[in-house]
Amino acid sequence: MTSTDSMSLADMAREVGINRQTVQKWHRAPLERARETTPVSALRAVAEAMEIEVPEADEARYPRSVFVAFCQAVGYMDEDGQLVPEVQERIAQKKRGRWYPAKPTLQPGTGSRRRRYYSNHVAEMLGLDTKTVRYYATPGVNVERSFPAADGLDEMDRQYWFIETVQRYRTRAERAARMQPADPDEQPKGSEAKGG
Repeated sequence: MTSTDSMSLADMAREVGINRQTVQKWHRAPLERARETTPVSALRAVAEAMEIEVPEADEARYPRSVFVAFCQAVGYMDEDGQLVPEVQERIAQKKRGRWYPAKPTLQPGTGSRRRRYYSNHVAEMLGLDTKTVRYYATPGVNVERSFPAADGLDEMDRQYWFIETVQRYRTRAERAARMQPADPDEQPKGSEAKGG
């Protein structure tokens, strides 16, 4: 199969070893996005990012390149278009429910090599646990903690950040920590005692 070959939902399900209903969800516009003026399905959103037109049809069909880009974006496939071991394991063990990619994933788009970092990656980079990152990233909470809002939601409605966002936050947090005195009576580093 070439990158321009058309794939049905059943073809996609067979390729990644999951049921057709899961792939059907990728094809339908999710309820969370139905509030938008023109809700777009996850697969169609990837096609749009890649500037590939997918015709409306009775039976859903997508170019293989769109399917592979989608799978890379959500963590099913690696950069080479191969199923990642974690997904193979989940499929073999018939695990269900929300999961997060073991490695940062590729942002879909023409020639894009930008990576998406999920809460588990951000937690590791900042020395936090994943639940704390998800809590801090909750709208309303992030203002209080100055934690960066997610750069976006992926095709499965999971929050992600780009590396630049995480690095800016880490730099600010490290600077604030250096300025904080260990002893409350001690002056913050970088400030001089004023007096006469």
